[in-house]
Amino acid sequence: MKSDKQRAISLTRREALRIGLGTLLGTTVATGTRAADDTRAADATGQERLAISFWIWALWDTGPNRIVRDFEVRVAEAVERGFNCFRIEGGAGITHDATGRPRGELEFYPVLPGHDLLTRGQQHMTGGRIDLLKRLVELCTVAKRYNVKLILSSWYYLHTFWFTDKNVTAELLGLPLEKRFMVFARGLDRILDVLKQRGLADTIATAEIFNEVSPRYHGRTVDHEEALDFLQTRHPDIRFSLDTDNFDTSRIPRNARVWTYHSYYLWPIYGLLEQDLIGGDKDLNDPAAYAPIRRFLRRDLVPFQTILDSRAGRPPIARDWYRRIWLYRNLDPNAMPELERLLQEDLEKRIDEFKQRATDAVKQLVKIRDEVLPGIPLILGEGGSYCADHRLRWEERSDAYWEVIEHAARAYREHGLVGAVPRTNSGPEDPVWHEYPERLQRANAVFLGKKP
Repeated sequence: MKSDKQRAISLTRREALRIGLGTLLGTTVATGTRAADDTRAADATGQERLAISFWIWALWDTGPNRIVRDFEVRVAEAVERGFNCFRIEGGAGITHDATGRPRGELEFYPVLPGHDLLTRGQQHMTGGRIDLLKRLVELCTVAKRYNVKLILSSWYYLHTFWFTDKNVTAELLGLPLEKRFMVFARGLDRILDVLKQRGLADTIATAEIFNEVSPRYHGRTVDHEEALDFLQTRHPDIRFSLDTDNFDTSRIPRNARVWTYHSYYLWPIYGLLEQDLIGGDKDLNDPAAYAPIRRFLRRDLVPFQTILDSRAGRPPIARDWYRRIWLYRNLDPNAMPELERLLQEDLEKRIDEFKQRATDAVKQLVKIRDEVLPGIPLILGEGGSYCADHRLRWEERSDAYWEVIEHAARAYREHGLVGAVPRTNSGPEDPVWHEYPERLQRANAVFLGKKP
């Protein structure tokens, strides 16, 4: 670890970017003399940066009429929209059991049956029987033909356990914190072995053991470092990532070889509706709690207790997610035009604030990286806004919204990031994919340096 760090310290930012792109994209790049402009480093490699589409549940979306059922169609569409990389839940811990045997086809379930299909990203997660490993091999096979890369991660302790059957859930939720990093590292190792056996490992740009690492859900940083050492010894040809949504340096393993960060600089716009109902402690069974936004909600309100009861007998999800799903479950379609107008007007008034939030976050990311993990590549793995109601379309229509998205993409390019999502809602399940594909194309072109 020490010698790796010493080598990284000796690199300029441009050289680090060139090496990072070369490794992530499967090319060999030699370092050279320092250039005046860091933003041209990707051109020097002969490879583009990673324009990332967030396909978190792509492997699950397999049934009739499911949006990602046909990988051939969707990967081709992704390339048309300017993407060359997908970030997905790869199924570590689920695809194989503790002995290393593939689990095969498993049953998956809706999160909150009857209530959970209105928030973005969830609208097609209706459950069913799926072989995740088979699906991953299929996706990698198609992606390789299109020269598209994948970033593998695991949301198990944040979200994925919402769907798994009782046996897998009991096994994985029952793991003590000190074992979780290594158990999921071994699960990732088994997946990578399968991909290597099929000649598909070169589709993996980088892999994370967990999304948004946290001592609450995943364990100690020393355990993270041990698990990364294991993976990097087993797979020296693959770079393994740290993924965070904060700058807490105590959570940063010093042997991570890529840092993926999340910047939800636009999420506060929804405070106009969400207020303190999601993160606060108000009793949502009390009408007084939501009186300020009652005009936006259905007359035949679904009680909060009904939302809670829909998951009876299964491990509870995070408290704020029950509350978020309750809110958007009860949004009145007849009130949406007024709500969308207010959100649009608020964004237009605060557009400079949101641009500055995006810029400040990437500046802080680079600063902390240079202090703690000098030289390693940076990726924006999630960003913009997320988790509102997919029936709201003001984001897709708003020129101001996409002006902020493009500003952020430009900032990521100018600060030397090797990969970025235009926003988290950027996969084929999202309305923007089909209704406004040119928005995605332009944001990706800005990040890739094809547009100013």
